[in-house]
Amino acid sequence: MKLLRKLANSLGYDVRRKQPPTSDLPVYEQLYSRESIANRRFYNVGAGSFRHPAWTNVDHPSAWYQDSQTGGLDLAWDALAIEPLPIESGVAEVVYTSHTIEHITDAAAENLFREARRALKPGGVFRLTMPNIDLGYAAWRRGDRRYFDWIERYSDPAQYQRIGLRIPMNQASTAQVFLWHFAAAVSTLHVDGAPQRINDDELARLFDSLPYDEALNHCTARCPVEIQKRHPGNHINWWNADKLARLLAAARFTDIRRSGYAQSYCAVLRNTRYFDNTRPSVSLYMEAS
Repeated sequence: MKLLRKLANSLGYDVRRKQPPTSDLPVYEQLYSRESIANRRFYNVGAGSFRHPAWTNVDHPSAWYQDSQTGGLDLAWDALAIEPLPIESGVAEVVYTSHTIEHITDAAAENLFREARRALKPGGVFRLTMPNIDLGYAAWRRGDRRYFDWIERYSDPAQYQRIGLRIPMNQASTAQVFLWHFAAAVSTLHVDGAPQRINDDELARLFDSLPYDEALNHCTARCPVEIQKRHPGNHINWWNADKLARLLAAARFTDIRRSGYAQSYCAVLRNTRYFDNTRPSVSLYMEAS
């Protein structure tokens, strides 16, 4: 192997021995107390495959996510149940949640925001990332089908059947792909969806006749929670900066700021090996303290 690397390098190729990832624990040790690090006072809600030695994984065990919940589960918590987070008050340095709140109702999201506020230390950071509905809506309206880059994945038989689609996603209209993106249960694509679906013509009429927020809410209000419990990977909510800031303020966060990919005020959250790495091209980033 050494000889092969040498030969490749002599031909102008930069071939190096793969190095193991460097731990970022020294950054935590510079910024936080030993107690916070030892007790893992950093909480990832909806953690999935995430794993970091300073962090505590909070998630709801689910057969739906069995292939992705590989990081290990520290605290079991069902956001849709609207119950307290199993975290003491005023102990968390950071609470992070990525692409979670589009899977739950407004009431459940508001509960999560209040619970994060309760759990955080004064000055602690709550960082959220989720799909930005404004980008998806604009893509649908201008006919930009390439924006929805998950179409190809969910056209594979194993994948589209796993998530409950009737047909491969590449056979669906752009309107139905957009609707699936924030209110899956009312899309005509769903095999187990709401009794009354929204077809392409009705979707266009809704957004032509109602204010933007009302049209979005009309769609999500028709997504039954019981169906979401059977299909927890589906989306039943929409978020943009205005809605998120309003509900964070209602949860008594006072320092609310829109962020961006890898642009956290919190140094440890700028490590994209761990954070902000789910669909950054379609995501909204927000922080609150």
